[in-house]
Parts: sequence; structure tokens; C-alpha cells
Amino acid sequence: MRLKDKVCLITGASKGIGRGLALGLAKEGANVVVNYNTDPQGAKQVEMDIESLGRKAISVKADVSQYEEIDLMVKKTIEKFGRIDVLVNNAGVVGLKPMMDITEEDWDSVLDINLRGVFFCSQRVAREMIKRQVGGKIINNSSIWSWAGCPGLAAYCSSKGGMTLLTKVMALELAPYKINVNAIAPGAIEVEKFTHADPNLANTWSSYIPWGRIGKPEDVLGTVVFLASNDSEYVTGQTFYVDGGIVCQLKVPPSIDEYHKNVK
Repeated sequence: MRLKDKVCLITGASKGIGRGLALGLAKEGANVVVNYNTDPQGAKQVEMDIESLGRKAISVKADVSQYEEIDLMVKKTIEKFGRIDVLVNNAGVVGLKPMMDITEEDWDSVLDINLRGVFFCSQRVAREMIKRQVGGKIINNSSIWSWAGCPGLAAYCSSKGGMTLLTKVMALELAPYKINVNAIAPGAIEVEKFTHADPNLANTWSSYIPWGRIGKPEDVLGTVVFLASNDSEYVTGQTFYVDGGIVCQLKVPPSIDEYHKNVK
């Protein structure tokens, strides 16, 4: 077990990639804090699934766009486990809308969760890591759309592009404390909110992915385990594309706008 007894806090872990990471890190020996905002039942199920693996878990509600809720989430984690070894900033929203239709509220709702939330979660957790003087790991869940633009995703692309440079800056500032900061950039991943919008999602994307199939949450897990483990001790400030080769060519389905229309 590469993460035996590590304490991992994962934001947005009640479903999708976050759920897959929570269970996968638990299988590697970690105790997990399952953060959620709007899905208490999903978070509780993930918590119980982790405990069935013989690991400890708690589910904690917090809107990562609100600093007070971040602070309370971290305090509850410290009360339960005494420390945080790994933070995975996974919570995020898409907010697809044409550029000319985006309102201030639309823009703020995406940036507040996807970028502001990542910064303040990282800052708050880093303070706890620095107190312990034993280092730590921060992993940001970015996207291939941090590398290229996509029509209808102005706010999302901006948030993920900002995350790339934020990852580098945090890596520089936290390196003296031996806190590694890295990001993963998944491509098309088969998760609930996307398959609900397009039941044919896998077939739509597969012919555009060099690897020949759409990704699944477990495809992201190996890279995250590496970044959370001691194996990545000399790796910081990097973004790892976990996309089946999409960014090598960035050919996307012409119907991308169609199946994104219902994804909020």
C-alpha cells in the first residue's frame, strides 16, 4: 500500500472522478475525508464504501467557494485525524454557455469554485502542513481545456488555465516546506453528469481519442496515487495530461457543443 495511513482530503468526492479517487486512495491504504456540497447521500455512500475497505473516512459538507466553510472543513479533518497529508482539489463546475451570454453571476460561479476554491483550500491546508514540518502533497484536478480553448467554455477554460499557473506558483512558494504541488489534466472522462447529457458519450468520443476509448475515473487514479505517494518526492509544479493522447492532436467531436448544452 503506497499511501498506508496517509490522511487524504478530497473535495467534490461524492461522485464522478472524486468518488473514484476517494475509493482508489483508500485501497492504497489512505484514510479519506469525503467533501461534498449538494449530495450528502452520495458522500455518505462513499464514506461507507471506504470503511468497508478497512479504512477510516468522514464526509464533510463545504462549499469551496466560501472560505468560512473551507476553514470549518479543515478544522473537522484535524479534529478527526490530527493532520492532512494529501489535498486533492477535485471540486469543479463546467458552466457551459456562449461567451456573449455569460453574466457576471455565471462567470463568478465557475471561477469561485474552480480557481478561488482551489487557492483557498490549498492555502488553508498548506498552513496545517507547514505547522507539522513534514511536507505534504497538493494535487489539483485541471483539464485538457487548460491547454486549449473550447467554444462555450470561456469561464471553465479560464479557470483551468489559471490553475496551471497557480499550480506553478504554489509549487515555488511551498517548495521550502517540502510540499509538492502538481496538477492532473483529464480528457474526456465517462462520469455521471456527462453521460446524463449524452448517453452516447463514449461512442461519440472514442474515435477522437488516440487510445481508442473514452476515459474512466479509474484511469485518473494511477497518476494521482503517484503524485500522492513518496514516489513523486522530486516532482512539483507539473501538469500531467491523463487523456488518452487527445492533446497530441486535439481533435474533438463536431457535436461537442450539442452534448454539452445540458451540462451545467
